[in-house]
Amino acid sequence: MSPTHREETARHQLVRLGTLTDVVYAVALVLVISWLPLPEESQAGGAVWIMDLWAEYSQNIIATVIGLVFIIMYWLRSNTMLTALDRTDGVHTGLSIASVFFLLLLLYVVRVSAEVAAPSRRAGESVAVALIGIAAGAAWWWARRKSLVVAEAAAEERKAVQLEAYTEPLTALVTLPFAFVGELAWNLAWLALIPIGALLRRRGSD
Repeated sequence: MSPTHREETARHQLVRLGTLTDVVYAVALVLVISWLPLPEESQAGGAVWIMDLWAEYSQNIIATVIGLVFIIMYWLRSNTMLTALDRTDGVHTGLSIASVFFLLLLLYVVRVSAEVAAPSRRAGESVAVALIGIAAGAAWWWARRKSLVVAEAAAEERKAVQLEAYTEPLTALVTLPFAFVGELAWNLAWLALIPIGALLRRRGSD
């Protein structure tokens, strides 16, 4: 296989990866909307008002909103990374698929949050967020190492994407021990995202 043909195949593989990623995010949206309660699940019996039904199952509504936010946030990030690529290869594709899988794992943790112990739920979310970021960051690092990024992308832009990919998993790992301390401590620990991001940006500019 000639180098030109190999590169064209790799570009076609990138298109397929983008399509697969979009399909997974679409399926995730379907999963999230299925978390909304149905009238027959209500304890009131008979016809119910939608707002009364949602108030009765407020945990489901909160989980749905959180799931939607995660989907939007990670799709935007995935779109930024994929559009900056010229082509892909097997390793990058595998890491990208793993990152999307861990997003589904995160949605699962959010979905069962009302039925599991609070420390387990918090730790599960921290671990899932860390795994998403680690896989995505590794995929971008590999893409830079193997020159899969478009030539027009400046070195500063490539580094900025890499640092952003590192910030979230590092923050998630910091929050992990606080998951077993309490809800307030765990939520406050996520504020570490600010100094960690600033530190990484400073090191990147050196």
